[in-house]
Amino acid sequence: MERLFIALLLLQVALGAIDTIAHHELMEKLANRRSAALELKLHSARGFVYGFLFLIFAWIKPQGAWLAAVWALVLIEVGITLWDFVVEDATRLLPSTERVLHTILAVNGGAMFAVYALATRADWSAPSALLANSHGWASWALTAAAIGIAVSALRDGLAARANAAEPAPRALLAEHPQSGFLLSGGTGFIGTALVEGLLAGGHRVTVLSRDPRRAALRFGGRARCIADTAELRDDEAIDVVINLAGAPVVGPRWSPARKRALLASRIDTTDGLRAWCERSQRKPALWLQASAVGVYGAHALSAPELRDPPPVRGDFPSELCVAWERAAAKVSAQGVRVATMRLGLVLHRSGGLLPMLSLAASLGGAARLGDGRQWFAWVHLDDVLGFVEQAVEHVGIRGPYNLVAPGGCTQAEFTRALARSLHRPAFMRMPAAPLRLALGEMATMLLDGPVVAPQRLLDQRFRFLHPDLDSALSAAHAGLDINPRSFYSGEGHPKDQHGTVASH
Repeated sequence: MERLFIALLLLQVALGAIDTIAHHELMEKLANRRSAALELKLHSARGFVYGFLFLIFAWIKPQGAWLAAVWALVLIEVGITLWDFVVEDATRLLPSTERVLHTILAVNGGAMFAVYALATRADWSAPSALLANSHGWASWALTAAAIGIAVSALRDGLAARANAAEPAPRALLAEHPQSGFLLSGGTGFIGTALVEGLLAGGHRVTVLSRDPRRAALRFGGRARCIADTAELRDDEAIDVVINLAGAPVVGPRWSPARKRALLASRIDTTDGLRAWCERSQRKPALWLQASAVGVYGAHALSAPELRDPPPVRGDFPSELCVAWERAAAKVSAQGVRVATMRLGLVLHRSGGLLPMLSLAASLGGAARLGDGRQWFAWVHLDDVLGFVEQAVEHVGIRGPYNLVAPGGCTQAEFTRALARSLHRPAFMRMPAAPLRLALGEMATMLLDGPVVAPQRLLDQRFRFLHPDLDSALSAAHAGLDINPRSFYSGEGHPKDQHGTVASH
């Protein structure tokens, strides 16, 4: 009976690890969500209880009153799990795989504790004692699991505290007349920040999402969420379209099928939005188009902000960005002002690559990639939001902009600064050859990079909140939301006479 209990216990450990890594970390990224603070607290508390129980099961045979104490811990764990189920359903729409795995965990957990009850039924009447009880290699496996669970619980607890302390999203365009915004990609990292900020600013927001139920739950029902542009009326009062939608470029290797999927995820959404604009009786004043500095090609040494740069053949990010920009540029024929955001790596604790890079650096894994001399263009999320505000308010902002900070650096410099901000060393090096072997063509995103500067923004006197890397990393780690009165001090870019978004 004990062997069956240990087998079920090890299965519970494996299933729990899969749930934590696949769902909580990779898919849902709970540690970076302000709304997940309570769920993370429950995960942390349950993790410490589980870790303690695993150590007991690994090495100790409790009897009498000590056995009652163990069952009290089991009941506490069950209570936390039930509470966690309620919180999850109230704050997010769980992926189907997570629901299935939770069901399997619940069934296995019930079987596990039932077997434990049968195996220890004679120990209730024994004198109260804690007896040594080793299960050989399984005891050491459970000990390792207990340590891993405790580390995960500590991380969840710290993340919950950071999320709870993070200020509410700052209101975007709070002094601007109420406007209608249509966002694709509104549940992504940048899109979520924009939607929450626009809602806080009192604006009407429509989110185009593949899963409108999940999007509606994420924004507490405050945003209108649709699955298709066919749901938009011809007389919709949409003033600004912000097109961010696109499958993540970082992921599986870029096979021909994967490239087609990445391209389709961007072009199909853009074509749908443009088709709505063409039939709309009330054209939007502004179309904000996402792109990336990869448009210039991985090896560009000086990237001028050309309105329509030619794609660099054989460089997939360049071809992808050029095709995306050209699909959106056609809307200008409808009299819509188009501004393109050619983004570098966007820094903030709530998403993007920074949380993953910070976790690696905090564990001592900050590494120089290749020779480390490749250019690393970055921008803080606060400055992205500031640019959106200025693009809405100032009709002089049109065409392409390199949305990167003036304090660009090499990859080695970024790694040293990141490690320094976390008080960790940065002595590791990852040679280029294994990266290119493992990632294929995608490795160019890590080992190469165009040298870009925000020339048009500087010419138009855009004020960066975080122009240097140390400031940006400090703000990103702290999760600061700064509410400037103005990011922009240029002249000659007036609003229209009513203060609304002007179209020309």
